[in-house]
Amino acid sequence: MADAKAVAKAELKSKDFVPRGNKSSSPLNTTLYLGLRALDCYIQYLILSRATGSFIIKFFGGSIIPHGPPVEAGFMHIEKLGLSGYRLLLLFMDILAAAKHFWFVLTVAEEAWTLTGAIVVGLDNIFFDTLNNLLFLCAATSAASSKAGGETLANPYLATGFIIFAVGLVTECVCEIDRKVFKKNPMNKGKPYTGGLFSLVRHPNYTAFTIWRSGLALASGGMIYGMSIAMFFMWDFSNRAVPALDEYCTKRYGDMWAEYKRKTPFTMIRYVL
Repeated sequence: MADAKAVAKAELKSKDFVPRGNKSSSPLNTTLYLGLRALDCYIQYLILSRATGSFIIKFFGGSIIPHGPPVEAGFMHIEKLGLSGYRLLLLFMDILAAAKHFWFVLTVAEEAWTLTGAIVVGLDNIFFDTLNNLLFLCAATSAASSKAGGETLANPYLATGFIIFAVGLVTECVCEIDRKVFKKNPMNKGKPYTGGLFSLVRHPNYTAFTIWRSGLALASGGMIYGMSIAMFFMWDFSNRAVPALDEYCTKRYGDMWAEYKRKTPFTMIRYVL
């Protein structure tokens, strides 16, 4: 079995935001990315709690859903947010996703962030979270419209969306932890990780990301929007991230990667994709 080899950026034709193989520190770019993730949480709070989101929707001629009663949680700091239980859970999901990214960047990721990657990925999260919450506030698209069950914690879109979100986020963490543990073992140096969920499909972490993103979208904008987000990210990963990572791994791992692809032919969804 051939040993893995280093792959220079100049050898890669595919464009990707992650500098594969560049295992060095990038404190400024990392701080920028994490700053954008923290900013995202504050932006979503402004959209859900104050006039920011309502102003944007009314500016484009839309109408907004009535604000549900503020939650009575028994905790002063939570009650001071002035959010209904539904909106509080949406914000909580946004914060959980950001916290997961903080954890990944600070404890799991090895590649250095590029300036472009930090900005694009940071703004990408802000864009989709903002879109989610604007669609939630808009009466014509909200998962909490009167026809969909209203702005209550019993709303089926919220309950189902939260479960899907939690499953996706936990699964993504499991993927990253398993791979990290494998890579830390000196006996596995120069080998691709092919165990755990990676034995079912080659990119289960991408699948998990798509799952939690679609769950959050479902809780915000309903079933059609949730399915649209799922299809978008499957298309994006299949046409951008998967080919880029496949090119890198083919050049780095050679026959080991070819054998893995033979045994695990599906990229994201077993028997489908």
